[in-house]
Amino acid sequence: MRTESQQERIMRLQNAVNAILMHEPANSFKSLIEVKEDLFKGFRLVYSTNNLDSDFSHSSLKEIEKDCPTLKKYFYGTGILFYSDELYNATKRKGRVEIPIDYSLSLDSNAAERFRVWENGGSLDKEEGRFSGLVKFIKEGKEQGFNFDYSFFIVENLIDSMKPENHRPFNTIRALKRFDHLEYEKDSFNVQSPSFLESTEDSGKRAIETLYAFHSSKEIKGFLNRRKGLYLILLRAVLLREQKNLSLEKQLEILVEFSLDALGAFAKTEIYFAWKLLKHGKGLRFFDPVSQLGKKSLHRIKGMAWDLFAVRYQETLASKSKIGDFYVPFFASFDNRFVELAQACPIRAVLIDDVDKRVVTIYLDEYEFMVDLNKSISSELNCRLQDPDEKIKRMSEKPAETDLDKRATELERELESIVNKSKHSDAESCAGV
Repeated sequence: MRTESQQERIMRLQNAVNAILMHEPANSFKSLIEVKEDLFKGFRLVYSTNNLDSDFSHSSLKEIEKDCPTLKKYFYGTGILFYSDELYNATKRKGRVEIPIDYSLSLDSNAAERFRVWENGGSLDKEEGRFSGLVKFIKEGKEQGFNFDYSFFIVENLIDSMKPENHRPFNTIRALKRFDHLEYEKDSFNVQSPSFLESTEDSGKRAIETLYAFHSSKEIKGFLNRRKGLYLILLRAVLLREQKNLSLEKQLEILVEFSLDALGAFAKTEIYFAWKLLKHGKGLRFFDPVSQLGKKSLHRIKGMAWDLFAVRYQETLASKSKIGDFYVPFFASFDNRFVELAQACPIRAVLIDDVDKRVVTIYLDEYEFMVDLNKSISSELNCRLQDPDEKIKRMSEKPAETDLDKRATELERELESIVNKSKHSDAESCAGV
């Protein structure tokens, strides 16, 4: 049998993505796999749906959120279905099989910092009940407890943790480290009087070691640059939205060109997020903070970029699961941002190629996005996208951090200029000029 080349495997992965995009969500998962069985060989697929097919291994997301309302699901549907070669063959032989799943819980900043307040003996006020439920679910959830991951919090707060006067990130990480050693008994646990089997000094030493590892990691610096790239695309989209004379097609064309020039790549997922803002932003609460530009807009756009990057970060974790065959992420949050994010950018599936270490997130409305995107790409721009020499050049000349920062500064000044003009115009109107 002829060995599949890397180029052929990449094309097959893309064809598998296209098959999912063209598959009606109401149709069965079984029909997707059986019709395209050769297409999915060697890949792993996590597929979210409101139409659970009993012939495949599945898990209920709705049940987990009901057990712990503080948890926010990553996928859009009420349940998830799984495919791998081994699972598929075992399912055909036995009818139903058990599947190892790594349920992982990440924290946003507001949830993480409640651990710091609690561990330090502070009051949780009205959130005490929900926090107690979260602790119990981490320790007991899905029968053996949830894998508890706070690396996203560390990445999000890495720059602030380098400031000598800011002790909050360190103290939060130290509290989370100490939580690993919470003395927990199911029937006697009292959230108001926790007992830990590790001293604050020892948990502090472990927090320092973790921070040092993150600060010195090239991979983490790469994450920060990827987040900056997402921020640039989002900021560019916000500015394009202010140009009322531009059609959606022209806005997308400008974004693709900007992505190639500023990021040295066609950042499809980041452009998808921008497309949601430009086409559907008025109807989605997630984008409400930037519905009108003002002096707080930059701060809000940066926060929104972190929320969106949380989705991209889960892609990386999905490819590194050490506990189960499949990785199912959740976020713990005490506000509705991640609920609103899931509604704005509903995730339908994650397709994983372990050979080439590729993870592709597929959104519920991605077909609509691709139709709009294809309409926006001119023949000249398409030639640029397909030019092999330019592709190689882009791959070998990734922008440096300083280049990304320079681009960000330029866009931020442009936004501030728009805000200042608007304030000046409002002042003139009030004065009757």
